[in-house]
Amino acid sequence: MLKINKNKKNISRILFCAAEAAPLAKVGGLADVVGSLPQALKIQDIDARILMPAHGSISLSNWKAKKINSFEVKIGKKKENVSIWQIKIKNITYYLLQNSTYFKGKVYEGDNANKYLFFARAALKALTLLPFKPQIIHAHDFHAASILTGLASSTRSKRPGLVLTIHNLQSQGWTEEKTLLKFGFSIEDFKFLDKRKKYTGWINLLTAGIKSADKITTVSPTYAKEILTAEYGYGLEKLLKSRRQDLVGILNGIDVKTYNPADDKRLAQKYSSKDVLVGKQVNKRVVRSYMNLVDDHSPLFVFIARFSNQKGLDLFKSKDLLRLQKKFPFQLMILGSGEKKYEQMMLAVNKDLPDSMRTIIAFDETLAHNLYAAADYFLVPSKFEPCGLTQMMAMRYGAVPIVRATGGLKDTVIDKETGLVFNQYTSKNFINTLKQALEIYYNQPALYRKIRSNGLKQDWSWQASAPKYKNLYQDV
Repeated sequence: MLKINKNKKNISRILFCAAEAAPLAKVGGLADVVGSLPQALKIQDIDARILMPAHGSISLSNWKAKKINSFEVKIGKKKENVSIWQIKIKNITYYLLQNSTYFKGKVYEGDNANKYLFFARAALKALTLLPFKPQIIHAHDFHAASILTGLASSTRSKRPGLVLTIHNLQSQGWTEEKTLLKFGFSIEDFKFLDKRKKYTGWINLLTAGIKSADKITTVSPTYAKEILTAEYGYGLEKLLKSRRQDLVGILNGIDVKTYNPADDKRLAQKYSSKDVLVGKQVNKRVVRSYMNLVDDHSPLFVFIARFSNQKGLDLFKSKDLLRLQKKFPFQLMILGSGEKKYEQMMLAVNKDLPDSMRTIIAFDETLAHNLYAAADYFLVPSKFEPCGLTQMMAMRYGAVPIVRATGGLKDTVIDKETGLVFNQYTSKNFINTLKQALEIYYNQPALYRKIRSNGLKQDWSWQASAPKYKNLYQDV
C-alpha cells in the first residue's frame, strides 16, 4: 500500500521578485518566464504572485491599478516614498513598488546596481505590509538577489524559503561597498563577498544571492551543467560547484496561448498545423510587402533578439552571406535593439545586402509575431543561451530553428529532426549550417516539411516544468 510522503511540505504561496514581468514590462525572456510561470503553478494549486518595480514605462491607470499601501525607505540621509500598487491580470496578482527617484525610467535605464539595491530594500519593507504572506520568496537574477541576502540572516524557521533563479550568469550586479551601506545593507549581510583583486572595494550582488539561497535553479538542464565550467561560469563556477547539491536546471516553457498562430490577432492570416503552408505563404507575402522586399520563392531567414555579445551577431559576415546568396537566393530579416556596437554592425551588413535584407532596430512585439509567422528558418546562433524561448516560439509558428548547441538550445532542438544544429561558435560553422538549410529547402523539400512538422508537434507549455518547480518548493 502506498503511503503519503510526510516529509513533503504543503507549499501553496509563492512570491516572485523580478525586474520585469510580461505583460507589464518586457525587455527579454525573463519577463516571459515571470509572467507565464504563475499561471502554470496555479494548476499545481500554488498561488504565485509577482513583486516588481512600477517602472515609468508602466501606465498604472491603464492597468486599473489599486493603491494598497505606502511607506518610507531611508537611503543615506534621504527618505524615499514608496507606494504599493496591486494589479490583477488573468487572475494573477502583481504588486508594483512605485518610487519617483529610482523607478521613473525604463526597466534597465540608469544605474542598475543602485536601482535594484533600492528595489531590494523597498521589497524587504513591503513584505511586512503585503496582504499576502509567502512561504517561498523566488528571486530572479541579480536584480532581486539582494532580497534573499537581506532575509538569509534569519533562521529558516523565522523566514520564508529562498529560491534564486539564474536566467543569465553574465549579469552579476557589481557595486561598491559604500553603495551597499548607503542602501541600508550591512557588510555582514554580504559576508560571502566575491572580492577579486581587480575589484577591490566592489562586491557582487549575484554571488551573495547564490550563497544566501536555499535552492538555486537555472533555466535549462544543459545550462546548469555549463555554468560549473570556466567557459560559462564567468568567475562563479567554483562557488556554484560548492552549491551543486542545491542547483537544478528546469527548462523554461512559454505561454502557448499567446504564441499560437491559430489564435494570434496580430497576424495577417491565422493558421494551424493543418494549413501551415497557406498561412505562412500569406504572412510572408504581407511581411515582404511591409518591408519592401521582392515576393519570390526564396526562403526567409529571421533573427529576433536583444542585441548583445551573447546572441551571435558577430557571425553575420557580409562577404559570406553574399557568396552564399549567389548560389542559393534567400532573404534575411533582423529585428532587435540593444548595444550600439551590434546595432551598427547589423545596419552595416544590411547596407551590403540592400535588396535581400532588412535590419529593424526596435522592440516591436507585433512585428515579432508576424516575423515568426513569415519565417521559413529562425536563427539563434548564440555564443551561450541559458534557455532561449524564441526557438520554441518559432517552432510554434512553423519556422525551422537553426541554433548553436549550447544551453537550452541544445535541450530543445534536435539536429535534422526539429531543426538544424551547429557546435563550434565560428562564422564558418554558422554559414555552413545556413548552406545546409538552403540545400534542404531547395533540394529536399520533403525533409524540410518533415522537420517543420516535427517542430509544430512539440509541447512547449509549462505543463512539464511546473510540477518540477512544485517539487523544488516542497524541498526548500
